[in-house]
Amino acid sequence: MLIVQLGAILLVLLLGFIFARKEYKNFTMEEKDQVKKELRNPILVFHVLPYIGYFLFFIGFVFDINALKYIAFLLMGIGWIVDGAEIWKADRKRGLILLLSGSITFLIAIFLALTFLFNFSLL
Repeated sequence: MLIVQLGAILLVLLLGFIFARKEYKNFTMEEKDQVKKELRNPILVFHVLPYIGYFLFFIGFVFDINALKYIAFLLMGIGWIVDGAEIWKADRKRGLILLLSGSITFLIAIFLALTFLFNFSLL
């Protein structure tokens, strides 16, 4: 069963790499330069957090690791908050929705992680 789980994770990583490389090859030289310039921006780390969270949640789900799922939800919440603040400038409604959903996700993940770690009930 462990081999199947590891195979599923490697398959997801491989497919993501293949699709990203295929898209990058279709870019023009100006678009490739723009991507390289954006990758040097340190705020990019916060925009990538939701995707890291999605992947960690997938791994936590496959291996049934609850702590990894909580970490994944925390990363997704932080990423959505940052994305919502960034989108707020262009579209207030979408930015507010992302900001609120990220905040709610972050808070719920913290409360659930505390109940998991310290074994107490909120109710």
